Amino acid sequence: MDQSYRSSIGHGVAFHGEGMTQPTHGGNVYKVAHDRHIPVDRIVDFSANINPLGPPAVVRRAIRLALKQIVHYPDPDCRQLRQALAQQCGVDPDMILVGNGSTELIHLVPRALAIKSALIIGPTFEEYARALMDAGGTVQYVHARREDRFRPPVKEILRELSAKRTRIDAVFLCNPNNPTGQVFTKPAMRELADAMERRQSWLIVDEAFIDYCQEQSAVSMLKEHPRMVVLRSLTKFYAMPGLRIGYLLGASKVVDQLKERQPPWSVNSLAQEVSCAILRDHAYAIKSRACMEKERSRFIKGLRSLPGVRIYPSAANFVLIELPAWTSAGMTADRLASRRLLVRDCSSLPGLSAYMIRVAVRTGKENRRLLTALGAWLKK
Repeated sequence: MDQSYRSSIGHGVAFHGEGMTQPTHGGNVYKVAHDRHIPVDRIVDFSANINPLGPPAVVRRAIRLALKQIVHYPDPDCRQLRQALAQQCGVDPDMILVGNGSTELIHLVPRALAIKSALIIGPTFEEYARALMDAGGTVQYVHARREDRFRPPVKEILRELSAKRTRIDAVFLCNPNNPTGQVFTKPAMRELADAMERRQSWLIVDEAFIDYCQEQSAVSMLKEHPRMVVLRSLTKFYAMPGLRIGYLLGASKVVDQLKERQPPWSVNSLAQEVSCAILRDHAYAIKSRACMEKERSRFIKGLRSLPGVRIYPSAANFVLIELPAWTSAGMTADRLASRRLLVRDCSSLPGLSAYMIRVAVRTGKENRRLLTALGAWLKK
């Protein structure tokens, strides 16, 4: 395979030749506030991909009503929430496992399913590699390429699987991809899922941002692909990452296997009650999708007017930006942070260059503020 597509890291070997350190995520407003001596609420966070509408109005009421439950341990089986999720997703409740954010479940999967070697479709979220290596596994990458506008490299993935250089226990991918915003179509996903079933290997699909392109979800394929696991997040689309709640879907036997390795009471009572409430707020979901489609288009148009940048199309609530060669992601992120605007420096992600940043789509007013600050920096 073309080495521009393929790379690997082994057990105990880390990104860019350094020790395996904690991945850098977006959304760390507390560190920026501490380092720059400014209040958290004065920072506009474009580094975390959170719904710009803020939490639904039902969240406050649900928290108030749930306060009386904190004298009891939370339901370890999340019965009511699994029932609500099952109804929304069109599956049986025993096909769902709820976790303390999808990150808990990402780390649970390789341990519970004994995944020791995996292929990750990059560039992507660093936590997959972290989870696999923490579980004693090895990681290989197949990267989407810049010259293909980060189109999902379906043919290259299938070619790598058929090469059989080494045993591959699982493929991990994010759909839509974070940070590129690109989408695996359902036919492409089905082709990959069929290939993994033939190999008796796992396909792990992270749909953290699928709410913005629901028609491409892989959930409908689960019953015919028992070795597929789909991860979901509730906190991004519903703008409540501080509550930490996510879930996964899979065959009931697989869910039971995962549940056995999950710590008890990992999902608190407030998160469970709030999640049940937001799932009933269909008007919020409809409004969120409509607002995102409109504002994303407007924001991308503004970004494309900036000098020297390359903007990649996105089906999610964020945009990947390639900066001109005279600057870098780190320099630009630092400059914007001095303006109290936090963006995601993507230079640490395998498969991306030192010139890549990711920005969330926020409100029109906030987006215009970022466009002004970024434009002033790029015109220097």
